[in-house]
Amino acid sequence: MLWLERKYLSMVSANLQQAKWKGDNTLNHRCNYCGDSQKNLYKARGYHFVVEQSFVYKCHNCGKSTSSQNFLKDHFPTIHKEFVKELLQEKGGRKKTSKKVVDTSIFKFTPRTENLNKKVKNEKLMTIDNLGFIGKRCHEVREAREYLESRKIPQSVIEKLWYVATSQSLSYLSPKYRDRVLGEEPRIILPFTRDGELIGVSGRSLNKDGLRYLTMRFQDDIPLIFNIDNVDKTKTIFVTEGPIDSLFLPNSVAVGGSDFKKLDEDLKENAILVYDNEPRSTEIIKKIEEVIDLGYSVCIWNDKRVVGKKDINDMVMSGLTIEEIVEIIKKNTHDGLSAKLKLQEYKKV
Repeated sequence: MLWLERKYLSMVSANLQQAKWKGDNTLNHRCNYCGDSQKNLYKARGYHFVVEQSFVYKCHNCGKSTSSQNFLKDHFPTIHKEFVKELLQEKGGRKKTSKKVVDTSIFKFTPRTENLNKKVKNEKLMTIDNLGFIGKRCHEVREAREYLESRKIPQSVIEKLWYVATSQSLSYLSPKYRDRVLGEEPRIILPFTRDGELIGVSGRSLNKDGLRYLTMRFQDDIPLIFNIDNVDKTKTIFVTEGPIDSLFLPNSVAVGGSDFKKLDEDLKENAILVYDNEPRSTEIIKKIEEVIDLGYSVCIWNDKRVVGKKDINDMVMSGLTIEEIVEIIKKNTHDGLSAKLKLQEYKKV
């Protein structure tokens, strides 16, 4: 069915590079099979067009030719399954029952198994797999992979991060953002989860212009703590400001800013708060003073090797190893009166 194929092609077009509809029956974009021109990133030689009341795909760079349905199956398998399901329904392939058929739209939700502080039981939740509807894993996209490698992000971490070709595609993750204008820049996506539920994302722009970071919160009553689902709370937990810094440290989380007071209470005992290395920032100094009064252990940077290095990523880029950075952090971690005295020295740096 032509209209149904058009619907699903439109659905994935936000994640196709240089995608543009030319009339109702032609979709042009960079080829997903060959990657299209490597010399000119704006060249788009992949085309979906209509032949005998059905969309077909043809690339004028590599010569790949297939049906548009197979194109969806090859590159967006989950969405293709939804397409097939709807196609069968339209053709009467499923027996009619007295039960109402629920429209699954483009997202596949899984039943909630825990209450998670929500009032409604059996509510459906969104998982990290939903990012697969609008993006790809970073290691599958050269632009994203090269950016992360340039920042010396470990390969094992790169494979866990996501990429979207346009910020606007993130609006599909929540009705809250459906009508928002989010921009067209490509972004590295760092997901925030709680007990398996996707509760927010932070997107780092790959363009030099525009908004550098875009943070979206899907659950207003749950603090955004990056990587909290994956830490061992019985061991030392390193807590950084930015999610990217946390990618370098073992057993770490990030608060997505400098407000460490929103940390879960059960993290407090084993947490080491690692603020950015900014001794001249009155805001950071004030926040460190506050968490010391709350009884937290804090890293107060005091090592010649990190002078002038703003954060963990800067330290890695300068040549320090992860082991050296962890050693520096542990050596300079203090609490109580000791932390207050060290902080006074730090402010004079």
